[in-house]
Amino acid sequence: MLFIKQKSPILFNMTKTLNNDIKSIVQRQRLDTLDRGVFNAVAREATQRLVDVLDSSLVKAILGPRRSGKSTLALLALRNKRFGYINLEDELIPSAIDGDELVAAIDAVYGDVDYYLFDEIQNLERWEQFINRIHRQRKNIIITGSNSKLLSDELASALTGRHIAIQLLPLSYKELSDAKELQPNLDFERYLVQGGFPDVVLHNENYRNYLRSLWDSVVLKDILKRYRVKNLAGLNGVLSLMIGSMGSRFSARSLERALNGLVSIASIQKFIYYARQAYLAFDLPCFSLKAKLRNKADRKAYLIDNGFYSAMRVGASKDWSKYLENLVFIELLRRGFEPGLDLFYYLTASGYEVDFLLRRGHTNIELVQVSWDLSSQKTLQREVRSLIQASKELNLKSLTVITRALEREISSDGLVIRVVPIEKWLTQDVGSNRIGPNY
Repeated sequence: MLFIKQKSPILFNMTKTLNNDIKSIVQRQRLDTLDRGVFNAVAREATQRLVDVLDSSLVKAILGPRRSGKSTLALLALRNKRFGYINLEDELIPSAIDGDELVAAIDAVYGDVDYYLFDEIQNLERWEQFINRIHRQRKNIIITGSNSKLLSDELASALTGRHIAIQLLPLSYKELSDAKELQPNLDFERYLVQGGFPDVVLHNENYRNYLRSLWDSVVLKDILKRYRVKNLAGLNGVLSLMIGSMGSRFSARSLERALNGLVSIASIQKFIYYARQAYLAFDLPCFSLKAKLRNKADRKAYLIDNGFYSAMRVGASKDWSKYLENLVFIELLRRGFEPGLDLFYYLTASGYEVDFLLRRGHTNIELVQVSWDLSSQKTLQREVRSLIQASKELNLKSLTVITRALEREISSDGLVIRVVPIEKWLTQDVGSNRIGPNY
């Protein structure tokens, strides 16, 4: 009883030391000690959206892959504002630290601030309760996170109706095209192969080494540690097969066979889910109005950035069609389409495949086929045949083929197929939400 009523000098000193440690970390991370090059970065399309909602009472959440520029986006929006900042990725910050200590440390270092920026919030245990609590104290909060589950589950349950989510992916080709002063010699095919991570595109990093290191970091921090995965070999095996399957169909059973049964189907499905949440790889379902058929059908594999495919795959030859299709998938994510909700691939009754079916709500809005080169009559007939059959089955007349360079219209069976070159499709003026004119 005496111990409860009287503070222990040892406990008091430990707490005081911890507070001072956190304060020193916040001091070290101060904006004036960060790279000022952040203000010379490529202007992101999401910047204005964040600026527009900056003074909203809602929590602003910037979510996306590691190293995609989330912190830079927030700092650009907060330029000339009074704000406090802490990066929770710092290994010296204990994950179980009390959130109030963080706020106290920020206040001590920055003084009176109007905004609080918590970078990589998922590293803080019970962050949802902490953010919820200080939000009720009417603090203006911006958080960043590298796990898409923050967007779908954790944010929704902790801050129902009280947050604004902004998803940020690696640099788009349009963003780079609009920043000609930073990219005067922008090469589309180099972008197609090396991807859009800012350090690769802007700082001429050795993209293979950089992206392999980034991939390993995401696997370690956002999958192994977060989900307490013990079967590292099995996880790496599944991820390796997902990389090799980019743009192709696969099933959990086919992966199990490829791994000689060393990983169970249940574990494979969990590993794919973890990769999706960590913004590494995605599985795109086949469209059907029947959930049972959707779940049974093969899925198609895609990666969050083409550079990962170049850096992680085995083999030196370039499959331009795979690169092109994956880039279209990434751009559709950027335009707000979500796999399994309003983005699918489609198989006709005859087994012909259309790469993407776009929906809004319960309405089919467009069929998109991707083909690097339509100069071969055989390839042209195959792509047209798939679109025409799918169009008739779905009663959908908005049909597009995205190619490397060809632009034309094809009339067949009373339907018109728009053929558009990839660079035009990526850079077309489609408004602030990046949704194309056909959508």
